[in-house]
Amino acid sequence: MKRRRLFSLMAGCLLLSGCRYQNAEPSPMPESGQYAVQDRFTQMKANTRTVPIQDLYLPAQNSKQRAGKVTHVMVHFISNAAEKPQNPYDLNDVYQLFVKTKVSAHYMIGRNGEIYRLVSEDRVAYHAGQGNLPGFPEYRNHLNEHSIGIELLAIGTSDEMQSMMPLAKYGTIAQTNIGFTDAQYRSLNRLLNAILSRHPAIQRDRKHIVGHNEYAPGRKKDPGKLFDWSRVQVSPAAGGIHTVQKGESLWLIARKYGTSVQSLAKWNRIDPNVDLYVGQQLKIP
Repeated sequence: MKRRRLFSLMAGCLLLSGCRYQNAEPSPMPESGQYAVQDRFTQMKANTRTVPIQDLYLPAQNSKQRAGKVTHVMVHFISNAAEKPQNPYDLNDVYQLFVKTKVSAHYMIGRNGEIYRLVSEDRVAYHAGQGNLPGFPEYRNHLNEHSIGIELLAIGTSDEMQSMMPLAKYGTIAQTNIGFTDAQYRSLNRLLNAILSRHPAIQRDRKHIVGHNEYAPGRKKDPGKLFDWSRVQVSPAAGGIHTVQKGESLWLIARKYGTSVQSLAKWNRIDPNVDLYVGQQLKIP
């Protein structure tokens, strides 16, 4: 009798603990089309580890149903520094930026590594816009349909932010709020593991995991010079030829392929301090 009671008590505890987290798959969109901020977390497996994700869905008009295959991940940064330089990462403020501008991303990673899901992966988020990705001419101005967008709460260099705010206002931002955090890199890698496990067409290299500035050079600056691609667990797409696009620099191209400016310059026998020209072809070491 005592054994039976003990077994029943243990079974009840297991049932209660199993209600804490919901299924790992993205939540279906409510019929109302409006997602509310919810105080709940979900789990997704990344290899043998779990990635806690908080649902913070954007309104339905910030996305659309996906039809194409997902082959890419695009990394961005976002903040409300232009309006509130002393408090650039208020979650509600950033959420309203998405709502007002009718843009979106699938995920957003906070300064402490917390991950928010803004749009389900089976829907197209409006994050890439117009652009062109070398090696994928069929995706010209259409990368949204084939990619997962990840925003990191971060602020770039003064040059990268000058189109959004004057230099004087940029100078009032705390240094600890500029750039990216260790926790964000850790969460990004775990999130990428989870995404790639669901989308095998995304190869773990720098041709398929890209920055916004690589798709739209000259128009977009993020994730920018302060983002350290060497801390992202991807392989460089080496051994090919890169054709220089408008707005690209030797530094930007080196970052794209996971190499250094010095190696790229030496490999192509060029002066690293000389400007590149559109159409110039560079060998990737």
